[in-house]
Amino acid sequence: MKKLLFAFCMLGCSAFGQTATNFNCNDCAAANHDLFTELNAGKVVVICWVMPCSTCISGALSAQSACQSFSASNPGQVYYYCVDDVANTSCSTLLSWCNTNGITNTTAMFSNATINMTDYGTASMPKVVVLGDQNHTVYYNQNNPNITTLGIQTAIGNALSAIAIGVKENENVSFASLNVFPNPANTSSKLSFSLANDSKCFIAVNNQLGQKVAEVFNGTFHKGENSIDINTSHLSNGNYFINFSNGNSSKNLKLIIAR
Repeated sequence: MKKLLFAFCMLGCSAFGQTATNFNCNDCAAANHDLFTELNAGKVVVICWVMPCSTCISGALSAQSACQSFSASNPGQVYYYCVDDVANTSCSTLLSWCNTNGITNTTAMFSNATINMTDYGTASMPKVVVLGDQNHTVYYNQNNPNITTLGIQTAIGNALSAIAIGVKENENVSFASLNVFPNPANTSSKLSFSLANDSKCFIAVNNQLGQKVAEVFNGTFHKGENSIDINTSHLSNGNYFINFSNGNSSKNLKLIIAR
């Protein structure tokens, strides 16, 4: 898995290892945001600083497209913030610029100097960073003209994968007994596990970018030994991760599809 994350990082992650700087401020809609609280809650935060100006449009749209590509697989988990570069543009002007140029899927907009782009090196517009996980890691840090949709997507995928494998294991689950067989699988596999108590559980199959490709189960399992069949006939050959979660914590098992 470490090799996998490293490979992803080399594709689109120019600042992997750098850590984010916290901010606590209101957005243009007067809603309060604390960056570290959001990252600790498992969110991935993509920030794009704009002037705003004509040269900022493409970078802001690339960031928007990358974030939107995870809207179905990871709903509500990827936040997109459009931020005025030095907080000298009014919120109304920033909103008008975004609407005029098709940047209409932001999670929030800010014109607040608390969110300082120089915390991430060179100030240049546009500038995009991707932040994620409980270590507050910077997965992407690029200025124009090096901003790409693919690079941002890869960084978001890296962050989601790190979040998935880094969540504290649920003490209610006997993870020593969590097993998937056969593995490699062809058209089906079986997940078996034991529970100390009745638990509401969610099981999904994610691809290597952390995107959900199949929902297996969403309901309650009883105390003791349990198992569930996983249909893999629709999955292409490759590596996947079975995510087993109780809503607050989770465990991932690698699943290989080979035919």
